[in-house]
Amino acid sequence: MYLPKHFQNQEIDQIRAFLQQNYFGLLLSNSPDLFYTPLPFLFDWHEGQLTAHCHIARHNPQLKQLNEQQVQIVIMGPHAFVAGDCYGDEQAVSTWNYSLVELKGTAYTLNTEQTLALARRQESFSAPDMQQSADCQQKLVNGICGVQIDISSWLGKMKLSQNKSAAQRQKVGDYLQSAEQPKSVWQLMQQLGLYQSS
Repeated sequence: MYLPKHFQNQEIDQIRAFLQQNYFGLLLSNSPDLFYTPLPFLFDWHEGQLTAHCHIARHNPQLKQLNEQQVQIVIMGPHAFVAGDCYGDEQAVSTWNYSLVELKGTAYTLNTEQTLALARRQESFSAPDMQQSADCQQKLVNGICGVQIDISSWLGKMKLSQNKSAAQRQKVGDYLQSAEQPKSVWQLMQQLGLYQSS
């Protein structure tokens, strides 16, 4: 990843906060072919060590190249267009501000019991009131495999106008506050005709 020093972030508290708010990303592997799967992740911190968990469909060909292999996770965070004219300088060019964390580590596939425990944990995190029968959960784990990734390194890229002056960053913040239109999943579903809000 191209990473100018002023956009680099390795502050553990900031990375931890970022991953608590942004946990959907790409699991990449390259053994021998490049594969990637978009997935939600659970992140666990224990005494400065980071472990990521996810599950993948058993029919996904990427699963065959995961166990005891080096993998990468890329988690994208907030991003927004920044118009050049917001700086008050006719020579300024437009850009895109964004944030991401790249994690590297070793993946290990989980057995059925561990996968079931992971699935229950993911559900309790995302839908704490959901109730499923043991039979339903067993059917679920027949179709998925849990994955644990022991993270060996992480690196944040926060391209947030750090290469601009404080006055210019203030103008960027003001511009984004007035112009940014965050899109959520339901708005995208509505835009594509898949959902009508009441």
